[in-house]
Amino acid sequence: MRYDAMKEVYEEIIIVGQPAMFSSMRIDRNTVPKGLYLYEVRHDDFDWVEPAQIAKGILVNHFGTVITHKEINLPEDGYLDLNEEDFSYVDSDMKRLKDYMDKYMPKQKSNKEQER
Repeated sequence: MRYDAMKEVYEEIIIVGQPAMFSSMRIDRNTVPKGLYLYEVRHDDFDWVEPAQIAKGILVNHFGTVITHKEINLPEDGYLDLNEEDFSYVDSDMKRLKDYMDKYMPKQKSNKEQER
């Protein structure tokens, strides 16, 4: 089962140096708003509590889903191995994707607003 991106509760994280939202659930890619990028994270075979790899899709050892406003540069094979410092939780009150979008993707002002 996959969940609606806009209805899910998230934790704010930093992944490979950029802010993102994390859910341990599988998120339906079709529910992610335009301008955001969805990735899935794999855990290690032997350590289920540490993220080990990120890709556009993970079938085995699914650790969670990451949504970010900037594309993550993946290697040619599509899988980026994560080190300890590549994934960290942020002490934040942000829990919804809309909050993340408001903070990191401010709406462009209309032409009339810019002329004022």
